[in-house]
Amino acid sequence: MKSIVATEYGGPEVLRTVDAPPPAPSEGQVLVRVAASSINPLDWHELRGTPYVVRIMRGLRAPKPSGHAMGSDVAGVVESVGPGVTRFAVGDAVLGFGLGAWSELMVVSEAGLVHKPASLPMTDAGGVGVAATTALQGLRRGGLVAPLTWGPGDVEPMRPRVLIIGASGGVGSFAVQIAKLLGAHVTAVTSTRNLALVARLGADDVIDYTTTEVTRELPRFDLVFELAGNRRVRDLARILTPTGALVSCGAPRGQWLGPLVGPAALAVRSRFSRRTYASFLAKRDTADLQQLADWLGTAALRVVIDEVYPVERIADAVAHAEAGHVRGKVVVDL
Repeated sequence: MKSIVATEYGGPEVLRTVDAPPPAPSEGQVLVRVAASSINPLDWHELRGTPYVVRIMRGLRAPKPSGHAMGSDVAGVVESVGPGVTRFAVGDAVLGFGLGAWSELMVVSEAGLVHKPASLPMTDAGGVGVAATTALQGLRRGGLVAPLTWGPGDVEPMRPRVLIIGASGGVGSFAVQIAKLLGAHVTAVTSTRNLALVARLGADDVIDYTTTEVTRELPRFDLVFELAGNRRVRDLARILTPTGALVSCGAPRGQWLGPLVGPAALAVRSRFSRRTYASFLAKRDTADLQQLADWLGTAALRVVIDEVYPVERIADAVAHAEAGHVRGKVVVDL
């Protein structure tokens, strides 16, 4: 089978297509024939081996294990199942994420997959996994758990005010929609060319960061979801309510200690404040994937696709995504 691997650290140019033996699913695993995947920041950080803390897990001098396919998001069809798998059968269309998605075949834990809605195209499903899960879990980490409810005769409660910085990217385009589904009043921050896009996704207010300084000219928010990774915590704290939350999922800063210092500083600040300060990475959760699939199946949630690349142009796809300013997801058709 064909797999996309990197046997050295570097840019998209180090990606190679190799022939590899097909994997076999073990206990609790599913073998998926991959139809589509996408590009996530995690992919190019692993490709370049930066920030250098990545190499603690991937290998100091070169990626290990050699020949392991790259990529996380997956949409495809079940080829076979391992012992103990109960939720899937051969021929099921699935979506989710795991390790080694840029390959004709990949093995995924059963917990990392859900059935793909019949109405959702494979290319769209290939862009869901990591980004949509990050959006959902990030909003929940900030306290946006479920829509507010009220009984007959009660006064309608005030909707939580959510600010999403980086609203037109992969995670941001999902976050705007999910925050609305969870009952929030959403203010989306993006560039001039993407204002109409985030408005179509449901944002109540749209802010052009090229003309408005978001940390000085806006009202206070119950949740600030920072996806751009380029603003200081003390500046963002100025626009939080006294019990608000700042959740950061932006790209790590620096090659050495920056990626560690940032989350640690947020954790320390949170311990001594009524506010919540948090930095996190998405975790594989079947219930969350199923919630996303349910929304996608009813068209309450949609996948914004910037461009679809054939697998033969995987290097171009990675370069395009890494350059930034992508609207939604860059998808790879396998």
